[in-house]
Amino acid sequence: MPLIFTLVFLGFFAGALVAPIFSPLFLHPDHGGGLLAASASTATKAFFLGTVLSAARLGEFVGSPILGRLSDRFGRKPLLALAMALTTAGNLINVLAIVQHNVWILITGQFLIGFAGVLLVLTQSEIAHRHHGPEKTHRFGLIYMASSLAYVFAPAIGGHLGDVSKYPWASYTLPFYAAAAISALCVVLIVWRFPASTTNKPSPESPVSFNPLRGITKDIPWPTLRMLLLINFIIYIGIDFVFQFNPVYFVQTWHFTSARVGWFMSFTSIAMVLTQWLLVKPVGKRLSPRRATAFSAMMLGLLLISLVLPGNWSWLYLILPLVGATMALATTNMSALISESAPPDAQGHLLGVAHSVRVFGSALLCFTGGILTGFNAKLPILLGAAASLIAAILLKKSRFPQRSPD
Repeated sequence: MPLIFTLVFLGFFAGALVAPIFSPLFLHPDHGGGLLAASASTATKAFFLGTVLSAARLGEFVGSPILGRLSDRFGRKPLLALAMALTTAGNLINVLAIVQHNVWILITGQFLIGFAGVLLVLTQSEIAHRHHGPEKTHRFGLIYMASSLAYVFAPAIGGHLGDVSKYPWASYTLPFYAAAAISALCVVLIVWRFPASTTNKPSPESPVSFNPLRGITKDIPWPTLRMLLLINFIIYIGIDFVFQFNPVYFVQTWHFTSARVGWFMSFTSIAMVLTQWLLVKPVGKRLSPRRATAFSAMMLGLLLISLVLPGNWSWLYLILPLVGATMALATTNMSALISESAPPDAQGHLLGVAHSVRVFGSALLCFTGGILTGFNAKLPILLGAAASLIAAILLKKSRFPQRSPD
């Protein structure tokens, strides 16, 4: 377990290092970016920024079912090593894109990183293979803590590595070099220490599918579960816009550097970790998952509206921790609601479909958000606020079963 915890932490740390870089890279070309022509309009820059952000999500949507099924057949260890090697290559491709001032190379690198983004899925599968019951749940919790802790530290570090306006030694390429080095270290750890896992023999009944829509198009047990998946998708519109377009809003409105973007991303993540640690269990004792999710979604919608109102960025110190706390409560309780509403023999299928729908939707949202940002940086955040409020209303108006009817 310590090795898996370490791998998840390092893998997410590498991804979080580069998260604060993209918005300044496109929107501050005078600070050393210049992927697009200097004459490009703000709308054009925002459009390509959204395209780059969506490329990773689209890659994850395509790659997750392929690499996941291959891991069932050939084992977790070789597929984990392959995934982290591809992630290393993707970060180096991004370095080449910045050096060559070529946005299409950057899109290619991001797609490759997303395609290989199965670290969490494969480590969870390995734990599920070796542990059961409360012990499995406990170890899943440790994995999520590892990923959250990575986002507490890495954005601030990566933001400083790329803050070319403040540090003479900084560069937009440095966070990608660091991410590539960390991913390569993960490959070494996997090859050296990760245990070999048993594999499933190929059979005609379970062929490897290269169609990412295959899992989504399978029948869902009954209509109320389809409504749950829709609500889950709507909630994540608000959450994904926070993660992807808060930095864009900060850069366009207050001209934040990558270092300041990184600090506020880390600040939000600290609130999420503390909420998961201190509040999720007490809230769960007092509110059902449906009520807790509805309350959190409503608060998130109101907080996102308040996020675009202040004329001074110092208010972010108050608003962002509350945003992080409500997102942590919403995601945790929404997952619990989906799980409680599914029959025992459909748990994996339903949770997998929810993840696939979310990832594909996130890719579309990043692309749409890039277009909206070209008109006004507040629009993606306001759309996320509206989505959160709609999800809260749907949860209050709906009732969902806790187990499959006979």
